[in-house]
Amino acid sequence: MNLIGYARTTINENDLDAQLSLLSKFGCDKIYQETFELTGDRACASLLDSVVADLEEDDTLVICRLNYLGKSTRQLTELTQLFETNNIHLVSLEENIDTRGIEGTVYFRLMDGLARMECELLKERTLVGLTNARKKGKVGGRPKTNKKTVLKIRKMYYEKQETVQAIATKCNVSLGTCYKYINLSEEDLKKLTSPS
Repeated sequence: MNLIGYARTTINENDLDAQLSLLSKFGCDKIYQETFELTGDRACASLLDSVVADLEEDDTLVICRLNYLGKSTRQLTELTQLFETNNIHLVSLEENIDTRGIEGTVYFRLMDGLARMECELLKERTLVGLTNARKKGKVGGRPKTNKKTVLKIRKMYYEKQETVQAIATKCNVSLGTCYKYINLSEEDLKKLTSPS
């Protein structure tokens, strides 16, 4: 049942003193701190990951503000889901969030709902983008290989004219596409070569 403080500077706020003071006044047993760096995202992530990994059941992670913990809504919701699963509490001083009390369940339910909403919104934005692209005549995925190119790939391979790598380069297709058409079954080959 430890109180663990976590302080982090941001691109806008590079002074940790105010955070450290608040976390000390709250009574944190231990305080981790790190400094934001434009190129230091991986280092930051690994420190936060190690802080979270060290938390045990019934421990409480104390932060001054939610944006010091998560760099995105997704990261924040993933962390709170992890906390709920492992019975770890979260206190955010500025937002008056304290999951140790009755409100804790409400907060975790809210964050769970936000995670699902963000997932659904991402799917929706992707589908809207694909639909708009199709309306403009753009189709996602690799372009289909025409019949003439397929037959050329097979001819070059089976007449042992070129290596698969050279065939792929000459026909402007990937190695995977080359192998796909080289290994066509007789039935698929008939479908491909039959008049449409």
